[in-house]
Amino acid sequence: MQVISDISSLKGADFSFHEFKSLHFDGMDISRYRFDNCSFQDCSFASALMEECVFSKCKALKADFSHARLSDACFEDCNLSLSNWTGADVSSATFHDSKLTGADFKDARSLGIAFRGCVLSGAFLRKMNFRKYHLENIDFTDADLAGCDFRDTSFDNCRLGGAHLATARFEGSDLRLADLGALTFSSATCFKGAIISKTQATELLHGLGLKVH
Repeated sequence: MQVISDISSLKGADFSFHEFKSLHFDGMDISRYRFDNCSFQDCSFASALMEECVFSKCKALKADFSHARLSDACFEDCNLSLSNWTGADVSSATFHDSKLTGADFKDARSLGIAFRGCVLSGAFLRKMNFRKYHLENIDFTDADLAGCDFRDTSFDNCRLGGAHLATARFEGSDLRLADLGALTFSSATCFKGAIISKTQATELLHGLGLKVH
């Protein structure tokens, strides 16, 4: 793997098996760049223009994407744990089969964002709009989903146990294939208006100390 530690040495817009160390892409225009099997150590993309960028099989732990413009960017099979997306524009960006544990999307513009097969445990996703989405294989365990709009959304093999759901909306959503964690009366009220399965309803009643015959 080729190691790059000097931003001036970058040539071209297509990189494979490169290791980027302590580089600051801050404010740069790297739109439509492609990175395959690359590693980013202590790198920052703050305020960079990154529209239609592709990251495939990359590792960018704790990377800073704050206030970057990433509309239509694509992340596939990446490890982006503890990354910072504060104030970024991730409109119509796609995240597939990627790990985003503890990622912070505070104040991010996220219209049309797509997550599929992603780990978002402990992530900050407050007030994101997922209305009418089909969410598949998403781990939201312990994520901050307060104020999110999940109305008319279907959840297929998703985990919501321990998630912070205050003021989130679930009217018309289909939760029958979701893992809701340990249901209590207080947690169940967050799912007002949603469709749940008979098994989930039975678990809720058990959580209230009621016996079903």
